[in-house]
Amino acid sequence: MRIWHQSLLSKLPSKKDYLGCSNQLGGQHTEIRMMLGSIKKHGKLNHSTVNYANEYSISHLRAYGLLVIDEMLKRNFNMGLDIIDEYMSDIEAVRLYELARDKGLVIFDKHHNDEYMEECLLNLEGKGIRIAA
Repeated sequence: MRIWHQSLLSKLPSKKDYLGCSNQLGGQHTEIRMMLGSIKKHGKLNHSTVNYANEYSISHLRAYGLLVIDEMLKRNFNMGLDIIDEYMSDIEAVRLYELARDKGLVIFDKHHNDEYMEECLLNLEGKGIRIAA
């Protein structure tokens, strides 16, 4: 489980883009949904690679999820309106999402830094995926 560095979202492979590569973008959406479910059920996340998200409001995770959905829609993924509506019903998430989309706000600003970017790139390389940051 991982929340990819925000600036990598537009570069993550999907089956629609890279034949033979795993669908990292679609997988990210699935993982965000699982994280939101875990927070709903347990009140927090409990996985070493994503525990830092507990330091932020759930709106931050939803805002990040909206960025993932944006990228998926750009690549012509089918997305249920009920899922989009669920995210959009969180006013704070929409505000954060718009700031990230329009002004470059880094949603997980204390953690999505250069060091984390390098960690993500190394993780992707371990999966056979090379991305120029």
